[in-house]
Order: sequence, then C-alpha cells, then structure tokens
Amino acid sequence: MPRWVETAPRIMRQAFVETSVRVRWSECDLQRHAYYGNYMTWCDLGREAFALAAGVDYRDYLVTTTEFHIRFHTPAHYLDDLLIRTWTAPLTIRLDCHYEIYRKTGGQLIAEAKSQHALVDPQKGLRLTGPASWHEKFEAFLENRKASL
Repeated sequence: MPRWVETAPRIMRQAFVETSVRVRWSECDLQRHAYYGNYMTWCDLGREAFALAAGVDYRDYLVTTTEFHIRFHTPAHYLDDLLIRTWTAPLTIRLDCHYEIYRKTGGQLIAEAKSQHALVDPQKGLRLTGPASWHEKFEAFLENRKASL
C-alpha cells in the first residue's frame, strides 16, 4: 500500500511548513506511548503553522473539519521531540491538508495524516468557494516556495 504522501500532489509537497512539539507526560498512557487522540492536535498545530506562513489568520474565517484520517506507523513516546511537516493540496471548495509526523532524533516517520476543511458562512452555512484573498495568499506563498527551490 503506498503511503498517502506518495499520492499527494507533487508540487504541493515542495511547499511544506515544519513545526515541532515535545510529547508531554499528560499526553501519554501508562506505557509512555502518546495517546492516539493527540495526533490530531499535533496536526492542528501543523495546519496553523502552515496558515500563518501563508499569511492566513484563522481568526478571520470560520473553518470546520469535515474529514480526518491518520495512519500510525510507530508510537511517539514521552519526551520525544516531534517534527510536523504540513502542506496543502490546491484550494478548491475545501482545504485538503497533508501531514507527516517524524521523531526528530533519527527522523523516523511515526504517523501521516490528511484532513479536509470547509469554510462556513455564519448566515448561509458551508461556503462553496473560498474568499479571493485566501486564494491569493496561498498562491503567493506557493510561488515564493517554488522560487526558493
């Protein structure tokens, strides 16, 4: 079975953002493994870092998660320093995000995930398109990333 990242759009994989987190004691079970629910929170940190790098402030938008999938490879442990790599697919009527979570020491892939998000209009419900400013910010971010490669 191919890894999800192998099926993600190639051009978007080049425009990733990385952020890091350390596994805290409160995030672990008695075996010192990170509880699986924390991986969604770590992906959220990655998505937020990506949005901020692209110039998008979540406070300006209402965003809802419509799907979330995680594939676990090996558990994270207490005090592991994790690297979260995040990128998006081209914007359509939804935002598709892809994530890889690595153990910093040794670079071992511990999980990969993908999520889908939709914008919400407070009066009308789900939006069918994103605001032009959002698209422009993401396009400028991607162009800057491509130029730096």
